[in-house]
Amino acid sequence: MCNFNMMPIIRESRSQNFRHNGYSFQTYLLYFCCHAYRLGCSFNLSVVLFLACAIQGSSQTQSPQASAPWPTANWLESKPEVVEMDSTVLNAAEQIYPSLFPSGYSLLVIRNGHLVSESYFNGQTAETANHIYSVTKTFVATLLGVAEQKGWIDSVGQGVSDLLPEYSIHPKLAALTLKDILTHRSGVPNSRSSADVRLFLQAEPESVPGTVFEYNNHAPNIVMAMLDRLAKKGMAGPASDVRSLAQDNLFGPLGINVSEWAKGPQGFPQGGNGLYMSSRDLAKLGYLLLRDGIWEDERILAPGWVKAASEHRAAFDRQKGYGYLNWVRKRSDILNTQQGDVEVQGYFAYGHRGQFIGIYPELDLLVVTTADASDATRDTFFVPDLLHDFVRLFIFQSIIKDNRPNGKK
Repeated sequence: MCNFNMMPIIRESRSQNFRHNGYSFQTYLLYFCCHAYRLGCSFNLSVVLFLACAIQGSSQTQSPQASAPWPTANWLESKPEVVEMDSTVLNAAEQIYPSLFPSGYSLLVIRNGHLVSESYFNGQTAETANHIYSVTKTFVATLLGVAEQKGWIDSVGQGVSDLLPEYSIHPKLAALTLKDILTHRSGVPNSRSSADVRLFLQAEPESVPGTVFEYNNHAPNIVMAMLDRLAKKGMAGPASDVRSLAQDNLFGPLGINVSEWAKGPQGFPQGGNGLYMSSRDLAKLGYLLLRDGIWEDERILAPGWVKAASEHRAAFDRQKGYGYLNWVRKRSDILNTQQGDVEVQGYFAYGHRGQFIGIYPELDLLVVTTADASDATRDTFFVPDLLHDFVRLFIFQSIIKDNRPNGKK
């Protein structure tokens, strides 16, 4: 029988109310279920509680940690215990995920480079390529990390007017920088017309660039225009355009197969969305970031790029803020592991209604989901919080805890 008085493995940091008030794991779970209910999820609460019991009472097994592989050709598939995760708990997470996210397509869990859990739903397979929506933005930001490493740009502090001299730019956008684009602080309002780079740069901003966060789905097209110009001017190696630049310097080295990349008004691929790929290939972006921009012992991204891209730079809400075209958690969790207590922060790439790469460097952990984005119950900016709740309540729970008396070494 499940002991409802047991303290959870996870607890939030001292600054967070949940830990401060000493709430139990089941309280977390019910809180999570309430949010799921608000989104119209249909599931049996008794099943949820049963799985919670299974999580609390599962066995703890420790195995030596294997060295991290490179998944360029294929992900190394391993049993969870190889990377100090509990297969019973992960199995429970795999069962509960489609109940909480009925429009889900995939759920992948990767630790230390080992693919330890992989599930597909609603007719999907490992080979299915889906639209990753705004996760495209994080790929575009990563291309700037490539450009900085290659010396094609000096830094993200460079002015857009200098990098795109052929374009007419509104006087109030004269000081606009790449960093302003990356952090959604261009000042340009989000509208269909701003999908056209020329119209974006001619628009009158509503705020001074670099001061106010306002999500603009089309702002990353500025990055694509700049990279496309570099390629066509012969300044980016053998690449002839931005698509070939991305293939030669990012997709190719990582072994990512891009099945489609929709084009924008200028004829080059869109920066805000439009990429199609499989879940396994989607996870490779997260793995590159986990490895600090290194792939197969080659530096793909400039030193310090990943740290800079994953820092909290723009405020959004109580749960999250923004880095360089990716989201950053504002709250941390304390997780009891074989290595002792670990404070887990994490950041993530997120796309419309459920495309998600959760990156948790402190645990060498990736959690990837894809979903049917036509599900209207999925509010864009609330779903990433729900997904993170799922990760910390069920995936974090699978990491084998420190079961020494009082955690003593």
